Amino acid sequence: MQLEDLKRVVPGFQELSHPERIKLFTWYLHTYAGRERVDIDSIRRCYEQLHYGVPNLARDMARLAERRPPELLKDATGYRLEARVREVFDGKYGYAPSSIAVANLLADLPSQVPGADQSDFLREALNCYRVKSFRSAIVMAWNLAYDHMLRWLLADATRLHTFNQRIPIRYPKKQVRIVTFDDFEDLKESEVVEIASSAGLLNSGVIKILDKELKRRNSAAHPSPTVFTQYQAEDSITDLVNNVVLRLR
Repeated sequence: MQLEDLKRVVPGFQELSHPERIKLFTWYLHTYAGRERVDIDSIRRCYEQLHYGVPNLARDMARLAERRPPELLKDATGYRLEARVREVFDGKYGYAPSSIAVANLLADLPSQVPGADQSDFLREALNCYRVKSFRSAIVMAWNLAYDHMLRWLLADATRLHTFNQRIPIRYPKKQVRIVTFDDFEDLKESEVVEIASSAGLLNSGVIKILDKELKRRNSAAHPSPTVFTQYQAEDSITDLVNNVVLRLR
């Protein structure tokens, strides 16, 4: 996680009091910068990097250390979060190594796929995952991959011609010809996947992933008591990004 991500991950970040912001910056430096201790200068740099006015850090950090129980612990080498305070932040905003890898996978897409930085689906998938809205992250990951696949089909005239030729063969009752992006709305998502598969445009591995993830997306998109876990969201994101978005170029 980058420092700038805190503004998106932490609800109400802009309204945090300075003591709460200092504790959050300290937690970030412990967790993501590998700092066992922090000092006034390191917290000041966090404020400056995010373009916030710097409060009286010496006073505020001393007061946090003087609370009973203390929220910062001070020794000769600097400050550190008290264990219970750190556990609270870990529970709210902490990420396992796999979570960091998934977030980075999404964040790095614009540098690997032209136009990905313009994708609302990419931004929403990343934001949903970062705030642990795993049901929504699954839906947005599918939208990202499906949108990419449609644009990939349109990008090559021969590929699109092959797709169009296969429509009446696979679905004889369909009076559909794809010319523009909006024309895909005349087909169900499952039909697009089936036509692309039947036309030999996608290999069996990609088709298997698309079939699996479409079923999961359908389950996540409809009201149900089903709980979607972090593992399921990570599985969807990594499968769809690595095997659809990054492969279809």
